[in-house]
Amino acid sequence: MADFLYRLGRWSFRAKWLVITAWAVLLAAVGGSALAFQQGYNDVFEINDTPGARAFELYAENFPDADNPMTAAGVTVVFAAPEGQRLDDPQNEQAVQDVVDSLEANVDGLVPGQRFGNPLTLSPQLEQMVVEQSTASGLPEELALADAANLSLVSADGRIAYTAFDLDVALPADVTQEQRDAITAAMDVGRAEGLQVEAGGAGFGDPIVIESTSEIIGIGVAAVILVVTFGSFVAAGLPLITAIVGVGLGSLLVTLMTAWVSLNNVTPVLAVMLGLAVGIDYALFILFRFRRERHDKPLEEAAGIATGTAGSAVVFAGLTVIIALVALGLAQIPFLTYMGIAAAVTVALAVMVSLTLVPALLGVLGERTFALRIRKGRTPSTDPTSPTNTMGRAWVNFVQKHPGAVLTACVIGLGALSLPIAQLQLSLPSDTQADRGTTQRASAELLAEGFGPGINSPFLVIVDGHEARADAPALEPLVRAQREGAEAAGQEFDPQVAAAQSTFSYVVQKFSTVQGVKHVQIVGQSEDGLAAQLLLTPESAPEDPATNELISALRLQEPQIQEATGAETGITGLVPVQQDITNRLAEVMPQYLGIVVGLAVLLLMIVFRSFWVPIVAGAGFLLSVGAAFGVTVAFWQEGLWGLVPTPGPIIAFMPIFLIGVCFGLAMDYQVFLVSAMREHFASNDGDTMRPGTLLNATEESVVEGFAKSARVVTAAALIMIAVFVAFIGQPIPFIKIFGFALGAGVLFDAFVIRMAFVPAAMFLMGHRTWHMPKWLDKILPHLDVEGHKLQKEHSRA
Repeated sequence: MADFLYRLGRWSFRAKWLVITAWAVLLAAVGGSALAFQQGYNDVFEINDTPGARAFELYAENFPDADNPMTAAGVTVVFAAPEGQRLDDPQNEQAVQDVVDSLEANVDGLVPGQRFGNPLTLSPQLEQMVVEQSTASGLPEELALADAANLSLVSADGRIAYTAFDLDVALPADVTQEQRDAITAAMDVGRAEGLQVEAGGAGFGDPIVIESTSEIIGIGVAAVILVVTFGSFVAAGLPLITAIVGVGLGSLLVTLMTAWVSLNNVTPVLAVMLGLAVGIDYALFILFRFRRERHDKPLEEAAGIATGTAGSAVVFAGLTVIIALVALGLAQIPFLTYMGIAAAVTVALAVMVSLTLVPALLGVLGERTFALRIRKGRTPSTDPTSPTNTMGRAWVNFVQKHPGAVLTACVIGLGALSLPIAQLQLSLPSDTQADRGTTQRASAELLAEGFGPGINSPFLVIVDGHEARADAPALEPLVRAQREGAEAAGQEFDPQVAAAQSTFSYVVQKFSTVQGVKHVQIVGQSEDGLAAQLLLTPESAPEDPATNELISALRLQEPQIQEATGAETGITGLVPVQQDITNRLAEVMPQYLGIVVGLAVLLLMIVFRSFWVPIVAGAGFLLSVGAAFGVTVAFWQEGLWGLVPTPGPIIAFMPIFLIGVCFGLAMDYQVFLVSAMREHFASNDGDTMRPGTLLNATEESVVEGFAKSARVVTAAALIMIAVFVAFIGQPIPFIKIFGFALGAGVLFDAFVIRMAFVPAAMFLMGHRTWHMPKWLDKILPHLDVEGHKLQKEHSRA
């Protein structure tokens, strides 16, 4: 591979204008196609083959004309009277009516339902209708009154009430700013008259706005680090240019993908974040190696060798990141799979741009590559990577003298930071977790205050009674009562309908006895009377662990119900589907972690021809990602030191994505750092002791390789941290947390694991560091990632 990349680098250097033109044409073509064919992003989190998804299929089969509750753009407007007052006080009731009138008159596409109107007049009418319909169908008046009270739009103390409606759009993401402004203006009418008026629901979520300041800040900090690293403004600009090209092309390709697949609106942000970080770093590694080679070689030769050596490491490092991202498909969650593929495509483009556009730009710049220098007293011909008297050498010498202490400190320190993982809670976005101070959060809190926390987490239970058995012992008393009633009224008796109706009552009774259920009631039936929709209201909030436990307890009842009645049931709705996603992610995480770590250990064995170095690398990754998880939970979930304004459960798909990305990036630094050590060891043919040194070959390879590469790895890690941390300023909670967690992960892995834990372990292992069992060495293929053969050939030349 090194030889092929060497030829590719030389060719790109010579055919510089062709390469540059080709990338420019490709960028323009993809950009034009994306603008012409893209279908936009959505904010729907879908998942297949789960209990919630199957229950929704049951809903669609039995209620084909009903709206899709999972994609409905519902809006809930909540009213609260000042403390000590009631909403039915004359001035407050008029204020409520004014808000409703404004909504009806000014909100385009408003779809009124049974719950839209002035709740003070609508709620009694709705409750009376429920009582009349329920008692007419034979339900005892006591239960009918309970059903009516559960659907009340006004709290028991009369201070809080709500109304609800849908917006006529395909998806919540399609709600226009004009519609949001009209809703806000209506709310302001009530606020001006002394009420607290808030709104929430899928149709009134804040629009997804991606702030460009994150990229600008990340690039700005990266530019400063690159200028300090190379001492040249021109050289500092080169990795930025190539990274922007790669990220631009990648983000446009992701946008073009929306023409064929439905992508979540956080997908392009993650692609940009990762593409920018690795794009700068990969170009940095090749340019750093070019600077080392150019002092005694022609520029074209130096570009070829830099591409063949550092480029080989770039390919392998990029491959590990891509594998980790594509492996997210193991979770079998479509939106997560697409997020991984989109990010992997962007990383692959960053690799290709680094291998071709970087040497092409070197061909254009030539001797001017390191022009506009900020340092005096160093000529361009001097090898700037000389490891004498550097901080890297001083540090690795310290580690060599105290490897046991350094290793112990790393394990204890990172282990302590990992402890908060025990309190990890996972969930998906909802109004109850919106930032404090937002109207969405305030509406959810008012609803919980007035009607109990379970109003924010309703379940939709579907009962399909087509296969219900009229002769089932559990249904026999109910079926008999219906038969007797039909005979007394002189009506025709249908045993199948009777069995289905009896099943509905049976399910209500069974689910009502489950701990954590506040109320269950029938809210709709199919035209043939053989299927029903049940509204189940829990006692707990969406993010409360008790809600997940309740869903599991209810689903344990479903096989028993089917066995007793023959009817099929299903539990769906936003909260159950979100919990299904959370549970699926939690289940697949150990499997995913085992696969990506195991595969990486195997690849590292192939690259470094060592059994123990990959094991150390894998163990180090587990320590660093554990610490990243721990500090993320401590700050973003537990609210440590009050630095996070709205702490809460961690977004459900963040952990598995963090594992994949951190793992790929960790292998980047492992490859670049350890390949320099392996290169030094191989160049000396593994001599046990060299003249003029007290170090054996293994120790010398660690010291010299570390001193040679520590500076560039430090610069690369600082750039990645800057890019990731800059995204904390984004308004999307997942991006905020993900930027923080990735920054922490790179910090711990690059500076604690790769620069302390790994060299300390290698010093302690001694001659076993580069040991590979003969039987394993014969099985594994040989890859020259560090370009040792290539360098030998050119040294002889």
